[in-house]
Amino acid sequence: MTHKKLIFASVSTLAVFLTACDDGENLESMQEATEEIDRLKTETVDELNELTGMEAELQTHFSDTLETDDDLSTLSDGSSPVFENIEARESALSSIEEKEAEMEEHQSTLEEYEGEQLDQSEVDQVIADVDAFTDHLAEYRSHYEATLSSQSEYFDSISGEDATYDDFVDGIQSINDEQAELREHLLELDEFIAEFSSNLEQLQSSIETELSDEE
Repeated sequence: MTHKKLIFASVSTLAVFLTACDDGENLESMQEATEEIDRLKTETVDELNELTGMEAELQTHFSDTLETDDDLSTLSDGSSPVFENIEARESALSSIEEKEAEMEEHQSTLEEYEGEQLDQSEVDQVIADVDAFTDHLAEYRSHYEATLSSQSEYFDSISGEDATYDDFVDGIQSINDEQAELREHLLELDEFIAEFSSNLEQLQSSIETELSDEE
């Protein structure tokens, strides 16, 4: 019994010692979190650029369909390349959503910072930037998903027997209007990303400076 009490006492003392040593700095974790946030930001921008490229390809696929498919049967049966293009963009949006969730996980590491070596305002700014970034992306994805749904319905509808020339023209105009609105959202996001990157770089620099001083 005495031996067990000594073991328990030792474990208790060790726990107190470890708690005393934990000053809330966790700079290595902070460094890893900011690096991952930076990576995810970059990969998300790449995904957005790929979406833009696929949008340009849609026009080519649609034109090819009109030229090679007189009765538009590939639109009615879903085999036209335009539908594959829509699916590819849906997949890209899902990938962006996954990156949002992963970024928020690393953001939680920044929120747990309780040290004094870093400027808390720098940490708070990046936390706020991640919130704003993911909010921007969520809104953009919501609009984009609605646009993809409209495009899919349009391509399917113009192959029907009741489709008119006006339906054809009006649908194209609607798609163009939706694309223009998406570009506005993207421009706003692009402007924000520049500020986000600057704030993130500043925090990363501060972390690296503190880690270097500890060596």
